[in-house]
Amino acid sequence: MRLILLLTFFAIVGCAAGPEGPYNGDNPAGFFPGLWHGFIAWITLILSFFTSIKMYSINNTGAMYDLGFLIGIACWLGGGTGSWCRKRKSRREQEWDQVAEKVEAKVKREMRKWAEAQESDDWPEVEKKLEDKVRNKLKEWADS
Repeated sequence: MRLILLLTFFAIVGCAAGPEGPYNGDNPAGFFPGLWHGFIAWITLILSFFTSIKMYSINNTGAMYDLGFLIGIACWLGGGTGSWCRKRKSRREQEWDQVAEKVEAKVKREMRKWAEAQESDDWPEVEKKLEDKVRNKLKEWADS
């Protein structure tokens, strides 16, 4: 297991940007090396404190390398969706959500029975308005 971790570490370090890397003025780094360098940016940042490894390849193609680098970094940050800061609901909140869904489903069923007993074209609109109002009231009640 240690050997696999050590080999993985050296493989990552071997592909990092640096002064003697595989990219130079004749062979600049493009989109895919930028993507890789962005993906391993956190690792190379730590390594750059102790070695000559750099986070960013100076010899690059410009905008395409930059785009790849930003996409690579975004992979660590949840892809820009903000999922890393999403709050996990407590067990109590999950239980209340389940109760709210059951109550909502029962209210819908009862409203449908009531609407079917009456002949009117306005019932779908009334049902929607009432459903929205009940949902909002349940949320307010659960939050208080």
